[in-house]
Amino acid sequence: MTPADDRRPRRGAGPHRPASRTFLFLGLLVACGCALFEPRDSRRPDEGEELDWRPPISPDAVLENLGTVVQALEPGLYEELLADSGWARSFRFVGDAAASGGETNWGLEEELGAWQRLTDQYRAAEVRPLLSLLRTDSLLAGDSANYSVDYRLDFPASVDQLAASYAGTLRLTLSRSLRTGDWAIHLWEDWGVDSLSSWTQLKQAFLWP
Repeated sequence: MTPADDRRPRRGAGPHRPASRTFLFLGLLVACGCALFEPRDSRRPDEGEELDWRPPISPDAVLENLGTVVQALEPGLYEELLADSGWARSFRFVGDAAASGGETNWGLEEELGAWQRLTDQYRAAEVRPLLSLLRTDSLLAGDSANYSVDYRLDFPASVDQLAASYAGTLRLTLSRSLRTGDWAIHLWEDWGVDSLSSWTQLKQAFLWP
């Protein structure tokens, strides 16, 4: 929010305002200010609703877009989150080693294919997830950034006998394109927790057609 300009009246200009009117104005200003600066609750985009997509000019914007795109099950913009041949290093996923579903390491093509199949299935079932991301650590150094993020991904209903909840920790390494200046994820590492399935296991379910 851009702060308002300081438009103090010139000394001696305008009539003197009664104190009671001044206090009333200040009270209204405080009341409005409380509402304006309260954080917005996260919500799932409705079908056909325009997504709150931020230009990926910072690592924070990419992380926020990740939450937006996953909750919307948006297949097209998911690709914009991940580094491709326009970056020095293309995207790589390194999954939770404890995941028992098979492959835990793959590249951009496999990641996009898995996401497309996932979104197709959950959209067909009219099931949308809720994603909570809590950044626990970050390091920004030049054209690279590292984020550690605790996550919880919940689906309101199970689809095709898959788990309804997933939790763990992501370590995201992001880099900036020297060509466009945009940021993207080039390494996504995942660690699960003992009590719930990991994001790796969800991806594994859709890794191959």
